[in-house]
Amino acid sequence: MKYILSIILVIFFSISSSQAQYSKKNKGTRVTLVDVANVQNKNVEEKTTAIGRLVALNPIIVSSKISQEILKIHFKIGDEVKKNDVLFSLDSKNILRNIKRISAEIKYEEDTLNFLNKKLELRASKAKNAKSLRSQNIITQDTLDNVEITLIQNQQEISQRSYNIKKLRILLDENKENLSYTKILSPVNGNITDIKSQVGAVIAKGKVLASILEDEFYEIETDLRSDIASKVKIGSNVDIFNNKQKFSGKIRGIVNSENIRTGTRKIRISVGNSLPKNLTASGTRFSLEISVGNNLKRVLIPKDALTPMGERQFVYLYEKGLAKRTFVRTGISVGDNIEILNGLKEGEIVVIKGNENLRPNQPIKIKKKQ
Repeated sequence: MKYILSIILVIFFSISSSQAQYSKKNKGTRVTLVDVANVQNKNVEEKTTAIGRLVALNPIIVSSKISQEILKIHFKIGDEVKKNDVLFSLDSKNILRNIKRISAEIKYEEDTLNFLNKKLELRASKAKNAKSLRSQNIITQDTLDNVEITLIQNQQEISQRSYNIKKLRILLDENKENLSYTKILSPVNGNITDIKSQVGAVIAKGKVLASILEDEFYEIETDLRSDIASKVKIGSNVDIFNNKQKFSGKIRGIVNSENIRTGTRKIRISVGNSLPKNLTASGTRFSLEISVGNNLKRVLIPKDALTPMGERQFVYLYEKGLAKRTFVRTGISVGDNIEILNGLKEGEIVVIKGNENLRPNQPIKIKKKQ
């Protein structure tokens, strides 16, 4: 019986070992599903990366056009304002009193002028009669001269009153204009960045009261090494990134002066109105990809296709259902792609997903896209 049991155990272990070897052999040759991409030859701009910050373009200065006391400040630093919002209210009592006084003086001068015009009519008639009497030798020449002198004096008074009225009206218009200046309005839509006075202060004409950063009037400024900056072209494209958000800009200007200490030049990038309001604070930082030089033909593959091996890198090519390992030399980074300087050619198929555990000549199959 023991002999029979021993034979059965030997047969059992032999069968188990054969199945394990068969399973291991099949496991080594099973087909792996992969994602692939074509090797492409594209026109690509070389790019350089940099960090930039948002800078304001000429903040708007709000100043007083008259000398008066500040009665109220309607906004605070950091507030958003619209064009023609009232920013400051100034004391207007003295101006209103001046307007009333000048208006009364004008009324007095106008009434006086009316009386003088009536008097002129009478004196002109009297001078006419005097001339008639003088022609008849009824009155002397001295008497006629006195009448005419009185007429001239009347005309002179009328001229003086007319001048006074014009002068007073100019003064009245000036005070009415000053009255409008007691409400200091925002000249633009923007954000108040500074307030330089306080309630109760008596300000002089021309005193700067506030600074406003106008909406959409900003640029991004960055520093590039002079050798790189010299290759940048005005009007070339810039990709702008902040917290995974991407925006577009253009090179507006390159400052033609090198910082001797850092060996850099400043680059100014216009962004138009593409940035959302929450990213328009002065000093906001952005990651930049700036086009450098001309377009060049470059062989590109997705970065996911690369696998490191020490200091070298390789990819797996899809060839007749097998994974063929090929070592490559890489160049510049282009977004999610990488330039291949040698090792690949346009039209070849590289594995970009499922290549982590592949071995050379392992059977592979391309996944069907859903």
